[in-house]
Amino acid sequence: MNRHIRSAVLAATIPVVVTACGDNYLKCADCITSPNAPTAATSTQRLVAVQAKLTQLLNGNLPRVVSMWMQQMAGTQLQYQVQDLYVLDGGSGDFSMPYTGGGLIDIRSIEASSAASGDKIFLGIAQTLKAWEMGTLADVWGDVPYTQAAKADSFPTPKYDPQQVVYDSVLATLDQAIANLNAAAGVGPGAAEIIYKGNPAPWAQLAHTLKARFYLHLAEQDPANYAKALTEANLGISSNAADYITYQTSNANEQNDWYQFMLTGTRTGFMRAGKYQVDLLKSLGDPRLAEYYQMAAGATDYIGASPGQGLAGNMATISAKRLAPDYRQPLVTYSENLLIKAEALFQLGNTQAALDTLNRERAAWATATPWHSALTLPPIAGPVSLAGIMQEKYITLFQNVEAWNDYKRTCLPALVPANGAASLPGRMLYTNSERQTNPNVPADPTLNWNDPHACGA
Repeated sequence: MNRHIRSAVLAATIPVVVTACGDNYLKCADCITSPNAPTAATSTQRLVAVQAKLTQLLNGNLPRVVSMWMQQMAGTQLQYQVQDLYVLDGGSGDFSMPYTGGGLIDIRSIEASSAASGDKIFLGIAQTLKAWEMGTLADVWGDVPYTQAAKADSFPTPKYDPQQVVYDSVLATLDQAIANLNAAAGVGPGAAEIIYKGNPAPWAQLAHTLKARFYLHLAEQDPANYAKALTEANLGISSNAADYITYQTSNANEQNDWYQFMLTGTRTGFMRAGKYQVDLLKSLGDPRLAEYYQMAAGATDYIGASPGQGLAGNMATISAKRLAPDYRQPLVTYSENLLIKAEALFQLGNTQAALDTLNRERAAWATATPWHSALTLPPIAGPVSLAGIMQEKYITLFQNVEAWNDYKRTCLPALVPANGAASLPGRMLYTNSERQTNPNVPADPTLNWNDPHACGA
């Protein structure tokens, strides 16, 4: 009986659908659209994707490779042992990451919708993220697609903008972001934004610190940028509470990238503690040794691996704290902002203020944050030196790409290049897929292309 009732209902219903939609019922304007099959993402959804993609770029493969080159870590097995010796194959997908889903195309969509609605908070956040991503690309690869990038219909093979042009645009974009964030007009993304919960004040501070960072990158070419970096840092991240740290939880797909790589991916043998940094921290009696690393099982001391050494017994590895699934990796912090100020003050001849600022940064470690324990770092008596400032920054920026950027422009700390090489790499290679599909890609750079003075060369 139920079968017949169901048939009758269907027989009565189908003609109604056809009548309502006409002959071309597959294109019916009146038909119901499934709420479970959206055709477009909201700006809020796109923003979360952008923040997740940025975390993947700055806490994934790229910082792993850079941490080896900076001898904070060592590659001890398979491809990581080879990359530790500066052997690159252009196979990494890091180059395309800022352009694809969660990258530039989504950021531009957020910018357009926010500008149209007059939501300056949302717009300023999007502009900050765009500048950060594109500035990082210029740091790592030099010349990169920007003005024509992520516009496949118009520019299927985008041109490469010179590194300086990208930096100039990044700084201008950050100016716009700061103005929009300070205006505080609109509602922004609110609590859906995963780091600052849509609060425009810490976003503006972040934008200032990023400006200061990029001005330091340009100071090698023009020392006038030290004063600009100082101005921006004075307006930058003003406390540990405003640190931009990754969003990680113990939930699947929200776990710390280093945890996923080394533990979930069972790659504990791929990387171990780097001998240079381990020995440096031991010589200083620096408590960050135990914060960053853990001794091998059964070992009585921290033992670091030399570049390309390979896996051997008793090598230290990353600390349990930093390998926790919910560990939140610092990307731009109050500590970095203070060290930018210290360097700029030193370069401008204000050595006492530089020393005072350096010691403020060391004192800040006494307050625990989501990314480090409460640690006592005694003040440095002085005299202050650029080497001393950069040593502190090198230690502080463990697992951060910025440590490599600092080295390329200062040649500090005084690392000995691996495998008898003349110098450390100064650029990443463009990917194989880019070389094969875009005729505008420049010839792959030498290891220190676009670096005015290759360190060690």
